[in-house]
Amino acid sequence: MAIAGACGGGESSPGQATRTVTRTPPPVTVTASETPVPTEATSPASQARYLSELEPLTSTQGVDTSAVEINGKGFARSVTLTANAAGPVNSAEYHLGRHYRTFAATVGLRDDSPTGGSLTFEVAIDGTREYRETIHLGESRDIKLDIGNALRIKLTVTYTGQDSGSVYYGSWGDARIQPSTP
Repeated sequence: MAIAGACGGGESSPGQATRTVTRTPPPVTVTASETPVPTEATSPASQARYLSELEPLTSTQGVDTSAVEINGKGFARSVTLTANAAGPVNSAEYHLGRHYRTFAATVGLRDDSPTGGSLTFEVAIDGTREYRETIHLGESRDIKLDIGNALRIKLTVTYTGQDSGSVYYGSWGDARIQPSTP
């Protein structure tokens, strides 16, 4: 069951971001990531950042940033977008400010998605599609893309299944952006 609401309380107004809260996924065993996590004392653009730390500029159906399990492996810092027959496309766009060099993630359906599911995952950089692949439940792909001098990154999942009553969870495990060198 999903509950939509405006971030920060109060009523939603035009142009204000909304978040969708979905049911809590099962517990996940997570191993430490090799990517350093920025601290308050460091400049956001001088350290690697996880997209789960950032607010999306836009989101069609909301973003879940909880820990996930993809193809049996746990990821603590993830971005998950849902899709089904009623809402076949879901995307989230983030501001990069031309400060980052690479985007990396492990993509796949969250392990608690229905059996037989598949989603098409896409990444667009400043409006140009740089990655597109259909992935089935129980599969995952490690991706790394050059995003040098990019202003925006947009993640999209598209429903490709035939089970119109099920919701599928397209996850970007430990989705992170690496800084440009000065």
